[in-house]
Amino acid sequence: MGSLSKFLLIAFEITNELYTALGAGVLGMVVLLKHGFQNHQCVKTLSVVAFTAGCWVYINREHESLKPSKKKVVCITGCDSGLGFSLAQHAVQMGFTVIAGFLSLDSKGCKEIKQLFGSNIIQIQLDITDSSSVQASVQTLEHFLGRNPGYSLHAVINNAGVMVFGEFEWLTEKLIQQQLDVNLMGTFKFTNALCPLLRRYKARVITITSHCAQTTLPGLSVYGATKSALAAWSDAFRIEMNKYSVDVLTFIPGSFTTQSNIMARQLQNVQEMHDSFSPEQHSFYSDYFKAFNMYLSFLTPPPKPVKIDDEPMYRVFERTLLDKYPDVIYKHEPLRYWFYHLLFKISPRHLRDYFIKKFLQMPEYVPAESKDSEDDIDDIDV
Repeated sequence: MGSLSKFLLIAFEITNELYTALGAGVLGMVVLLKHGFQNHQCVKTLSVVAFTAGCWVYINREHESLKPSKKKVVCITGCDSGLGFSLAQHAVQMGFTVIAGFLSLDSKGCKEIKQLFGSNIIQIQLDITDSSSVQASVQTLEHFLGRNPGYSLHAVINNAGVMVFGEFEWLTEKLIQQQLDVNLMGTFKFTNALCPLLRRYKARVITITSHCAQTTLPGLSVYGATKSALAAWSDAFRIEMNKYSVDVLTFIPGSFTTQSNIMARQLQNVQEMHDSFSPEQHSFYSDYFKAFNMYLSFLTPPPKPVKIDDEPMYRVFERTLLDKYPDVIYKHEPLRYWFYHLLFKISPRHLRDYFIKKFLQMPEYVPAESKDSEDDIDDIDV
């Protein structure tokens, strides 16, 4: 017991000295050094001061930033609407040359960007699920860089994505495959084709993930699985490409569903789910399926693509492009998101599941027996 008390006392003294040094800064470290030499505790004191100095330098370090330039090219996928539509505009306003990929050059977003920015944003047709479209886009990028000496590929932003909201049992094979093809395989296909250019220009890869990559939410099981897979892929890909001076990072941009068209096809998806139900599923899910999708009806996409109104999100996005030594993950989140996702991490499973339900606030499923009981009670009251 005496040895334990002595150990705890030493641990307390070291912790106290660390707090003193960190709190008082350079002056605190000078006082600790003087005290340590006077009491013949040189090794302990020097160790504490060295550790504290390292922490102090790290905390107060300034991020070295690169400067945007027209000769630095940023390529972005999925610019027809939502985040891609917004990031393309912001990147060109920062001073980069932007090559924006559109699923269709006749889309509203493509026409809107052409009207607003003309040739300042180079528009290409890009379907990341189609190998021939991917190869054509890579060739276009190579030709552009070849025709413009001094220009270099600065960043590739993997943004294109599809989200279908619905419980896993409801999703048809087509709806599952579509999310896998676009979010996961399409990103792999496009990035893989660009690897030679990434190595040649020492560019960076920025992949848009989601809070669902950290905590997958009910109703978004497949979407969350694809985003989690992208985060895992980025971890390994980052280490592989690091030796070639290619930075790989992920960006979690926060929530802006009502300003995005990512759920533009939700009504059609709901109809497809409904039409694929068996008679048993129609009977079992009837009221719950209606309530679930009525709740989601407020997520109506804007009539035409709009630039997302979220300045703090753009500040984080700028760091993904400009930090000389980028972090692994960049995250922007409202306070509510930060608070709930902290609870998700630290809570035991049952409490965590409760917090997730509170976070989503989706309609509750009511078993048929409970509904029958309620009907019986109503009949008695009448």
